[in-house]
Amino acid sequence: MKNGIRISILLTLTLFLSSGALFAQAGAPTVGDDLSYDLNADPQMRPTPGEWKPFTLSYGGWITPVIIDERKGSDSALTTSVTTLRLWMQSTLWKNSFIHVRGKDVYLTGLAEKNRAKPESENTIDLDLAFIQMATPGGALRFSAGRKYFILGTGLAFNGRGDGAELNLYSRFVDIKAFGLYTGLLDKDQNPYGLSGKDFSDGAKRIFAGGTIERGFVNQTAYLLALVQIDRQDEEAGAKSRYDSQYYGAGLKGLIMDGMDYYAEFIYQMGESYLRYSTTGEKDTVKAMAAMFGLNYYFDAAYNPAILFQYAYGSGDDKDADTDDTAFTYFGTYVGGFALRPQLKNIHIARLGFSALPFYASDKIWLKRMNLIARYSYYMKDKPEVAASVGEGPLDERFLGHGVDLSLRWAIFSDLSFFVNYGLFLPGDAYSSSEGTRNFVMGGFNLVF
Repeated sequence: MKNGIRISILLTLTLFLSSGALFAQAGAPTVGDDLSYDLNADPQMRPTPGEWKPFTLSYGGWITPVIIDERKGSDSALTTSVTTLRLWMQSTLWKNSFIHVRGKDVYLTGLAEKNRAKPESENTIDLDLAFIQMATPGGALRFSAGRKYFILGTGLAFNGRGDGAELNLYSRFVDIKAFGLYTGLLDKDQNPYGLSGKDFSDGAKRIFAGGTIERGFVNQTAYLLALVQIDRQDEEAGAKSRYDSQYYGAGLKGLIMDGMDYYAEFIYQMGESYLRYSTTGEKDTVKAMAAMFGLNYYFDAAYNPAILFQYAYGSGDDKDADTDDTAFTYFGTYVGGFALRPQLKNIHIARLGFSALPFYASDKIWLKRMNLIARYSYYMKDKPEVAASVGEGPLDERFLGHGVDLSLRWAIFSDLSFFVNYGLFLPGDAYSSSEGTRNFVMGGFNLVF
């Protein structure tokens, strides 16, 4: 499968999962639009609550057909269709313990294109999840092992699938999470951890180990995090491309007042890299950083209005290639706008949003569950002399541009929901005058069975 097809699939799944959390304006804050891969927090993956019994079998699934249309100016357009089917099965063991298995089938096909490579139709079948989770009766100790989703802090430095194990210890003093995983066994076409050509062709073979220590106090939670990433890829002859990194950070989240929650996280990255000098074999020292802050206020009023604010920053490389590698490189998922979709490299992003239920007063339950979200994004480079993200804004100017995102979330029934995302990006001074506006539209529905 070509890299463009893989990126389209991962983008679709990321945007759908990230937008799903907006149906319910609650829960722990995570990267971008409240992205969360936690099985225990995903209502689509939990069996129907009922009286607990050992060795009770539950099963189900959902199908998500999506249409994506991307346009850059008047000369470039691409329309694709991605249909994802997931089937899961779960068996209880004892209280708070179970075995969970989930498979997925992703079918992608190009529908229309203009001056862009139209992707060929591809069908990928993958083992999405397969793990066992065990816990003590009171839940103070929880252990899981197998193929599952892992997340560190907000997910900025790392979140995603892998094969490994996780241990959670909950006490009245501190809560501790530790995990380790390997990503080289994932289907190479759905492996999101690639940095080099060898990663994309063979699947990124990386080892991750890390964890958090957190302490709660007066409706607040403070935590420390650490992560080590070891690159085990097979390098091309005569070209080094390994990238080893370590991440250390701290975060704070909680309630400021009734209806107002926040989160903040800072990460400092260290490591060694050959990416900039793959042919000469010179090694870079990595010194980078990133930060994220979010504030959400949910009004106790008609239409359930909410104000959403987010700021994100990622350091970038200097123009002088002889200096350290200061570009923040992460293995998480950040959703910073539908049309631009920037990576957190040499960039500042400020986003202000508003959400409401337009039919809050309706006597029809299915109509009351419609949610509208609007966001404005301001993009600015940290170092004007170099590009941001991946080649964005090549001119020696700070201002990258404006972004507008509009979303509709409609939980029509308990098992049927509909969603539409629209994104607009207006280039700023860092682009040439010939750079066209970008438009992004993604629509589809989710049927749970």
